[in-house]
Amino acid sequence: MRWVALGLGSSLLVACSTTESAYELVRQQQEQEAFLQSKEIEQWEKRKPSDKQMAVRMLEETQKQGRFFASLAYAEAMEKEYGADPEVMVLRAEALRQTGQLEQAAQTFNALIKTPVAGRAYQGLGLIAGSQQHFDQAAQYLKLAAQQDPTNAILQSDLAYAYLRSGQPQYARLALGKAAELAPDNPKILSNMALYLLVSQEPQRATFVMQQAGMDPATQQAVAQMAQQIGQELEQLHAHQQQQKQQELRMAAAAQDEQARAQVLAFNPTPSGNVTQTGMNRSAQAQNPVVNPTRGRAVVSATQAGLNRPLLESLGPVSSSMN
Repeated sequence: MRWVALGLGSSLLVACSTTESAYELVRQQQEQEAFLQSKEIEQWEKRKPSDKQMAVRMLEETQKQGRFFASLAYAEAMEKEYGADPEVMVLRAEALRQTGQLEQAAQTFNALIKTPVAGRAYQGLGLIAGSQQHFDQAAQYLKLAAQQDPTNAILQSDLAYAYLRSGQPQYARLALGKAAELAPDNPKILSNMALYLLVSQEPQRATFVMQQAGMDPATQQAVAQMAQQIGQELEQLHAHQQQQKQQELRMAAAAQDEQARAQVLAFNPTPSGNVTQTGMNRSAQAQNPVVNPTRGRAVVSATQAGLNRPLLESLGPVSSSMN
């Protein structure tokens, strides 16, 4: 027992040490990010654009370079300079998403869905949902985004991927066709096209697409493994949907049976009140037998006659043999 306690104490010490190390790492990362942002703000002050449109273009260029922490710092500085402008806010939300601050990003995107940048806001919400494996929701958001910006090839490709992962390959095909024709040489779109073809059991066409895209064997293998995983997920999803459908059918049949029974009872009510009243009347007769003044004999109830009620009813009134 002593050794168990010692072992448990050691494991707790290790856990505490690991937790402290994790907290220290997070703290250091936060300090580093804050330092980088402060430096970026200094650069912003030195190179501050003369108007808002130039500032927006500078912010977009920063994000194209993949410098999302810098763009976040620039966006915050721009909001202080120009106020809560939708064009700046949507870029800040994208910077928040790209730096892993998904909750804050989603809040900002949601605040923009009734503004002129609604399409980009829906796109951001769709990408957040997809990163959290909520592909049904991702497809809904990305569909709304595509309605706002139908010629955005990357958006159509992302929509196709969300459709594919949510078990709707028939819709993925249409979105991929649009994306492929809008940007036929885009590697991401070609990868999604190959993925769709593999999931659709068309390996030869998929291989041709991957070769045309110049994918190396390792990349082709990765696409094939992902397609296999998606295929398994779709089989499980289909089986679950079938089970759910059968359960709904059983519940509907049970509800119909219950409704039919209720209708039968409604058309053929049980005369409980009449039965009760009849029983009371017969009980009263049993206690107070009626005497026929002409014959001088009492007519008694079935209980006094020693006969059961059905027999009495089938034979008619019975005279008592008792004086």
